[in-house]
Amino acid sequence: MKKSTLILAAVALIGVIIYTQRADIAMRIMARGAESAMTRDTTADFADGLHVALCGAGGPLPDPKRSGPCVAVVAGEHMFVVDAGTNGLRNLLRMRYPPGNIEAVLLTHFHSDHMDGLGEMATIRWVNGANTQPLPVIGPQGVQQIVNGFNLAYTQDSKGRNAHHGDAVAPPSGFGMVAEPFEVPAPGQLETVYDQDGVKIQALLVDHGPVKPAVG
Repeated sequence: MKKSTLILAAVALIGVIIYTQRADIAMRIMARGAESAMTRDTTADFADGLHVALCGAGGPLPDPKRSGPCVAVVAGEHMFVVDAGTNGLRNLLRMRYPPGNIEAVLLTHFHSDHMDGLGEMATIRWVNGANTQPLPVIGPQGVQQIVNGFNLAYTQDSKGRNAHHGDAVAPPSGFGMVAEPFEVPAPGQLETVYDQDGVKIQALLVDHGPVKPAVG
């Protein structure tokens, strides 16, 4: 048998093997790509200071080119998210901001488009960083009802995730969110809602009628 014939036969055999194993090969490639996307950390290269990124700037009406309101703030080694609109979490992943590092989410008010991505954000933050504590959600009085609702809605899912991934990835103690409400400040006044490790976050009353309360 000629050498060229042997080469063609070998190429054909390799092609058949690749074709028959294409699903497994695709899954392996996807798994490696997902692992790379989930572990790379853009914020690790930031200089010490304050960094702000838009992870969403849309509104309540569906828009294929805009995600719901979402702002990421990196202060030194701390990362916070202000509002959690639709697709905000996925944009953070695209920007290589590790959701497992989210220290808290701050809600400015209770319009649906500012919080409808909260469930996904809390869930991915949980398993991305194997967090053993729930996600703090800081907001005006009334945030407790929102957090309780999301926790209730995601309870069944949390059991499945723990059963699938195990305690090393999805420790039960890290599931869900915990509400940290604060009193709405008087007009022109500031209310400190976070003060740790040299990072201070203050809220001020804003006019976003007819929605009340609303803060910045």
